[in-house]
Amino acid sequence: MKSSKAGVSAYSIGNDNGEAETELETIGRHMAKLKVKSLPRNYQLFHEALYGHDRGIASEIAALGPTPSQTRLDDIGLKHHLVSHCGLVARKSESDAAEMLRDVANQLAEGLMKKQRFTREVDAAPQAADAMDCLNASLSNLLLYETELTERLRDCANLPVQVRDTHA
Repeated sequence: MKSSKAGVSAYSIGNDNGEAETELETIGRHMAKLKVKSLPRNYQLFHEALYGHDRGIASEIAALGPTPSQTRLDDIGLKHHLVSHCGLVARKSESDAAEMLRDVANQLAEGLMKKQRFTREVDAAPQAADAMDCLNASLSNLLLYETELTERLRDCANLPVQVRDTHA
């Protein structure tokens, strides 16, 4: 992970008008010119672009145009492994996992509805009663299992992901 210098310095540097300004003021001026939100992660991104070792970041920001979107700026920060963007990875992973669980729960629910419809049709057909009773019992057990699994998945998809302490 890249981290900026320990802190943004407050020493003066010259700007285009010959006036002295701090690194922080220079960063703020560039961000204001592009209408970029004053978020801490954006300050680190622009600090790396202006003063960091990888000047390619500045080119990537410039390529975004006069008013870059926050999403595109975050993509650059993630690509370059900036410390201030690490939290975004966790949030995206949590969101992706919840979405996947919702999709699985919906697929199970759809399969469950089809099996329930089949069970009703089996109950309505009185022929070959013994074989049908055995099949119906097996299907009922399967429906119960899938219903419980679907509910557990839905519960998991609606709860925030918790980090467990493995040292306890």
